[in-house]
Amino acid sequence: MHRKINIAIDGPAASGKSAAAYLLAKKINYQFMDTGIIYRSFTNYCLKNKIDFENQDLVLSALQLFDMKWVNGHFLFNDQPSTEEIYNKNVTSKVPLIATLVEVRKLIVAKIQEIVQNQGFIVVGRDISSVVLPNAQLKIFLTSSLHIRSERRYQQYLKEGISITQEQVYNDMVIRDNIDKTRSTGQLVIVKDAIILDNSDFILATTVAKLKILYDNYFISHKK
Repeated sequence: MHRKINIAIDGPAASGKSAAAYLLAKKINYQFMDTGIIYRSFTNYCLKNKIDFENQDLVLSALQLFDMKWVNGHFLFNDQPSTEEIYNKNVTSKVPLIATLVEVRKLIVAKIQEIVQNQGFIVVGRDISSVVLPNAQLKIFLTSSLHIRSERRYQQYLKEGISITQEQVYNDMVIRDNIDKTRSTGQLVIVKDAIILDNSDFILATTVAKLKILYDNYFISHKK
């Protein structure tokens, strides 16, 4: 049996990283952590409490009241699990406003690092390899073409009953990509020691299989 390590998986929006990492975690008996859930849940909390997203002091005050716990492999926020509403379009449109606040990210990153220090985690996000877990033993950058990612997000919206055009989803994705790549904090980058995996032509099961190979190869290349 392999010793436990931490695996960092970064990638742009709708690259399928969360779904694939979740299934990989089940396959290798690791804990799966999607850091986006934190930012989405906190964004939803701010929306519900009518916090002014442009007022950083108010946002930070709200964060002090937003308790985060990792219990039995899941986040609890103010003792409640996250719900599907954190993926609605309103939350999605506001998340970048929260995710670009330096002090917010510092507090959330510190919490994540505290949770995963015993290893055995697959952590997914936008700056996991570069900021959150720079010492993760295995770093993967999972990506897909803009066309494929926008189509995935469009199909997701259709399932949720959201009325939106493919063109609008594509344009929104272009804007989101630009924000992720150019923001001053939590920027989406490919670190030098990351393995790039493009899953544009893969179904989910194939992506998971490819990730499992990368995991196994890590231990082959790090035999003592």
